[in-house]
Amino acid sequence: MNTFTDVPRSEPSEGSGAAKLSLLEHLQGTVPDGIRWALRGGKSGLAAWLAADGVKDLDVWVHSEDVPAFVHALAPVATGTASLESDPRWLRHLVLVMSKRFDGQLIDITYGDLRVGAALTCREPLISIRPGLHGPMLTGVAAVSDLLLRKLLRGKTLTPSRLAEASLQWHLAPAEQRRAWLADLGVTFNASLADRAQAILSGRRIAGRDRVFFLLRAAQASLRHGGVSLALRRRRRFVLGRRQRVPLKRPVAPVLFLVNGEGSATLAARIKEVLAGAGVTTQCITPMGSGPAHWATMSRLAKAGIYGHAVTLLDSGTAAPRLPLIARLCGEPIPLDSNASRDEILQRYYLAAHRWYIDDPLLAEQITAGENAMAEQRLVSMSPLAKPQPQP
Repeated sequence: MNTFTDVPRSEPSEGSGAAKLSLLEHLQGTVPDGIRWALRGGKSGLAAWLAADGVKDLDVWVHSEDVPAFVHALAPVATGTASLESDPRWLRHLVLVMSKRFDGQLIDITYGDLRVGAALTCREPLISIRPGLHGPMLTGVAAVSDLLLRKLLRGKTLTPSRLAEASLQWHLAPAEQRRAWLADLGVTFNASLADRAQAILSGRRIAGRDRVFFLLRAAQASLRHGGVSLALRRRRRFVLGRRQRVPLKRPVAPVLFLVNGEGSATLAARIKEVLAGAGVTTQCITPMGSGPAHWATMSRLAKAGIYGHAVTLLDSGTAAPRLPLIARLCGEPIPLDSNASRDEILQRYYLAAHRWYIDDPLLAEQITAGENAMAEQRLVSMSPLAKPQPQP
């Protein structure tokens, strides 16, 4: 069973602050000495994470050579992998779902270079760390990249405390490190962006046009360095329209349930009830033949794919329904027994939905721990990202 599905969406978990502190203690006590890792977000980001109700990402950075050992150390208390980006041209990261012992919190592990999309913000050789109260912290230009550039390049505002922390780290960084970092920004973006970043770190106020400028430069750099095809592949991470949040802090990815035979209507109602309790919107569709009814079904499936709704497809006949091509937006259908439990419905929904955020299913299986592993393997064939199997 996926223990993280027991955390309600709309209510904070009891003792979530204690669970988060316990997770930080576990990281410090479990990760072997010599592994290069650090908490991201600075003091202000860590404070916001501790103060947040319910499930929220704990952002960490790990050296690319040390990430296997880091994940191995956490495997005994992780229940699954919710996201994995492994292409070196893009921000590489993986998200581990922790056990109920830690309230199902998420650890978002960035490894290697710091990037926003494909836009390089700090080369791995320039990343340095310092000791902190709850674990190692980024320092120098790596901290500036994390605290300042990551926000600006995503078009977001900075809190005064975050900006002050970034400015402090900038002035504490060695001069040669700052020169190398600014030169890298000039190559990745242009000299104008490097000059603006330096001016902001020296006290210049951030205007609205600055946020637009940084956001546009991030998009341009991602397309230039990552390529159009890679950017389009990453588009699957986004669901348009209403972005409802679920316990795993993700937009709802479209998932298709196929319900047929005796008791199908009862099971469809059960699926709707269970997923609604987790904040997931569903649509119930009955396959139709040709004509206007067929196009109406296709239209509803398209809407489900665009808005990220889970689809319950009812089929009262004995033959499998002829699914329209637009159903690919939702992935291959997931069959369920008429007596499926709440936990089974949630487990199969989350595993299938989060395959949309994994670019290497085989690697995900290797790093997935606990009872989730076999369930993930069973769902590989249902994933919209599953690789075609060679024909014998």
